[in-house]
Amino acid sequence: MRNIKIIVSFIFFLFLIQISNAQSDATKRVILIGIAGVSAEAFQYANTPVIDKLISQGAISLKTRGVIPSESGPDWVSVLSGAGPVQHGVISNNWSLSNQAIEPTLKDADGYFPSIFALIRKQQPKAITGLFYGWDQLGLYINKKLITKEQYIQGQIMITSVAMNFITKEKPVFTFIYYQLPEVTGISKGFNTKDYYQAVNEIDTEIGKLVAGLQESKMLQNTTIIITSDHGGEGVGGESTGSLEVPWIITGPGVQKNILLESPNDNLNTSPTIARILGLKTPLEWIGKPVLEAYTPKSAKSKPAQYVPKPLCSLPEGAYPGLQLVELSTTKQGAAIYYSLDGSTPGAASKKYTSPFTINKNSTLKAVTIAGTNSSQIITRMYTFVAGIKSAVLTAQPSPKFTGSGVSGLFDGLIGSENPSNKQWMGFESDNFEVTVDLGEIKPVKALGIDVLQLPANQIQLPASVEFYISDDGKTFKLLKTIYPSETDNPLPDGPVMLSRAFDNLQTQYFRIKATNLGNSPTGQSGEAKKAWIFVSEVEIE
Repeated sequence: MRNIKIIVSFIFFLFLIQISNAQSDATKRVILIGIAGVSAEAFQYANTPVIDKLISQGAISLKTRGVIPSESGPDWVSVLSGAGPVQHGVISNNWSLSNQAIEPTLKDADGYFPSIFALIRKQQPKAITGLFYGWDQLGLYINKKLITKEQYIQGQIMITSVAMNFITKEKPVFTFIYYQLPEVTGISKGFNTKDYYQAVNEIDTEIGKLVAGLQESKMLQNTTIIITSDHGGEGVGGESTGSLEVPWIITGPGVQKNILLESPNDNLNTSPTIARILGLKTPLEWIGKPVLEAYTPKSAKSKPAQYVPKPLCSLPEGAYPGLQLVELSTTKQGAAIYYSLDGSTPGAASKKYTSPFTINKNSTLKAVTIAGTNSSQIITRMYTFVAGIKSAVLTAQPSPKFTGSGVSGLFDGLIGSENPSNKQWMGFESDNFEVTVDLGEIKPVKALGIDVLQLPANQIQLPASVEFYISDDGKTFKLLKTIYPSETDNPLPDGPVMLSRAFDNLQTQYFRIKATNLGNSPTGQSGEAKKAWIFVSEVEIE
């Protein structure tokens, strides 16, 4: 009899534990995943099977914008605080409590603008929160005292491991997990490169581990997951649409399934959406609004559109000297690509892409991916074919961060602006710029030159010298003239500068222009002793 009582008591104890766990698992929670440096366009070209599955169970916006300046600090504070730089005062990555150019419109006792962490601490004081991040500066912009557990961690694998362990054990109501790999890879290897897309894929793998962990812990069904980025890869701090528009993805209880959010969105709407999920009141200084379209159909009659990724084009737009191969592809299995070369809008009635094709005349390529009744955004690539040049070869390749429009872009007649992030600029860090041109036949040449950029504050310097060579056979070159722009008695202004020389009675088939890098920025400048850059946008031939 006593043994029966013990067994019954033990079963009752297990029952209580199950009830307790069930109640804990029923708690609403949000996991915000930040991926640095991923534009809305670049995201569509990467292989992201895990995120794609989350999209099929939720919603995605390709019209979500970050803030200006499009730098990590201002963007992530805006994501976490439901307001923009004008309200929270973080206007650059150099912001700190002791270095505030703009007074926040609202601040706590420690001087910080209230983040989503602050709202949770005030309105749900016993709630557990977490922050795990791979960029150490992120911890400077928000009040870490209000977070239950925050930790800077190097490496995406460790970030996932530590964050998942915390989530399954502590069951926080809100966790922010920040991955920096795509931005770091883009800066070092170039954005929209094979290495860059691989980095996005690696983060997708980490998100897969998080989802699997939540599912195994029976927490996924009550968890809302939001994924977004801070800015695109067209130059940190850039002002282009590509640098401002990022993907914004949400999945979880109550979210519509497999829809494309069509209304314009802002990243500062993220925290108001989280506040709505957790039942929190937001301060008036939060100007962001919950993304209600993710929960409520715009129209009871209309069927919402579904996400289809853009087609990827192998040939960057720009100027080319001759026949070029074009290859189109899509990450959407079973989808078809349709395109036009005359600038007309492509659709199911347009030419269907079946294999790579070639072009050799001025064209405006437009392409679209179609899956069932749903279509992707249309891509546009403009191609110009340069007459009078057979080939052009660079001795050293530009930095992956500043590739310009490729070597052919040096002859498209387009000069870069004062903004170094302008697509026309080709940048060389410490390396010399040297291009060898074959005109195809002997031709008269009146002048040669290059358009360069001078921005000493950014370590972008004029070349130490520019040398002009000619050749009869393309192998042995003779020096014609040398100019020394950095030694001029009349300093040239910051911005684009043309460095050219005229020639009398010159005829040649081959010429070479070499611009020698200073190596390091001169003493006395803000970036003295740092590696100097040469930026070139155009080769001038008359």
